[in-house]
Amino acid sequence: MRAQRCCFSGHRPEKLDCPQDVIIAALRREILAAIRDGYATFISGMARGVDLWAARVVLDLRRRDPALKLICAVPYKGFARRWSMDWQEQYHS
Repeated sequence: MRAQRCCFSGHRPEKLDCPQDVIIAALRREILAAIRDGYATFISGMARGVDLWAARVVLDLRRRDPALKLICAVPYKGFARRWSMDWQEQYHS
C-alpha cells in the first residue's frame, strides 16, 4: 500500500476574508478528517498564514497521536528572516 501524504498550501493572512480562528478551526476539522481517512504524514510549505496554521494543528494533534508526522518544506535558509517577530516565533516553534 502506498503511503498517503497531505500537503498544505494556502493564502497569506492579508489575502483572507475570514478571521484567523475560523480558518484554524476549519483546518483542524479537515486535518482530523484526513487522519480518519488514513493520512498520517503532513507537509507544510511553512509560509505565513494557512501553511503555518495547518502545521501548528498537526503538531498539536501529534501530542495525542505520536504516529503523526510533519514535514516542513522550507524553500531556502533564512526564509522567515524578514517577517515580524510574531510570525518568526510561529515559524521556529
